[in-house]
Amino acid sequence: MRFAYAGTARFAELVLQGLADAGSVPVAVVTNPDRPRGRHGTPQPPPIATLAQTLGVPVLQPEDLSDPEGLQALQAHGPDVLVACAYGQIIRQPVLDAVESIVVHPSLVPRWRGAAPVERALMAGETELGVCTLRMTAAVDEGPVGDERRVHVPREADAGRAYELLAPAAVAGVLATLERIAAGTQEWRPQEGEATYAAKIGAADKVIDWTRPATAIADQVRALSPHIGAVTELAGRRTRIWRASPGQGPLPAVTADRLVIAAGDGWLDVHELQQEGRTRVGAAEFLRGAG
Repeated sequence: MRFAYAGTARFAELVLQGLADAGSVPVAVVTNPDRPRGRHGTPQPPPIATLAQTLGVPVLQPEDLSDPEGLQALQAHGPDVLVACAYGQIIRQPVLDAVESIVVHPSLVPRWRGAAPVERALMAGETELGVCTLRMTAAVDEGPVGDERRVHVPREADAGRAYELLAPAAVAGVLATLERIAAGTQEWRPQEGEATYAAKIGAADKVIDWTRPATAIADQVRALSPHIGAVTELAGRRTRIWRASPGQGPLPAVTADRLVIAAGDGWLDVHELQQEGRTRVGAAEFLRGAG
């Protein structure tokens, strides 16, 4: 079956690589236009565009896939199905009317619909995550379910690792769904249960509140690592904490190479951090530099 693939984020890149490794290459990859990046703000393509070129797949980068020009460019490649995965744009009705469309969503819908399902699940301390393929509708992440796969994510895993663990399940789900669509046997069931919304991570979500329990802060840190960062002020500088683990009971004894911060309940053992304008370092190196 000929399918096009729409994706931009790291998770989409992992799934595309998995599909290619399984011998299933799309007829085209749709991703966001080049955006300014780096210190000099030079426009650069999303990494998934580079991967697609490596695979020999044409890359489309419309500002809006639903505009006539974007849709015409997609249809020129003749896909039977459009597979969307962490695309970063809302795919509107003109596309849905033109080509059968499915979306890969890294949650067990209707739980954690929205832009940041993995991050919100980790913030909530969840370890039972999953991936669904949905028939795409105009209502984002509300379409019927065609495939669902559960994935255990260890409590200590950060968001980067969680996406890596979810990607193989997503690949398997997409391949199975495409096979059933081709055979005319795909069935879609309505979403069941209480819906929760995984809002995009905002500035307030990044700030650490040290009156919260240490386990909740540790979940916040891992949910925002390695791509966003939980933020606090330390030694007079804005600081991102990238890796940490919670502890309970009395604060441990002070040492020259261990950074421990008291929380509302327990304490946080900080392993890796980054002060504004500086590189990421381990706790011991930070303490040596901070004197």
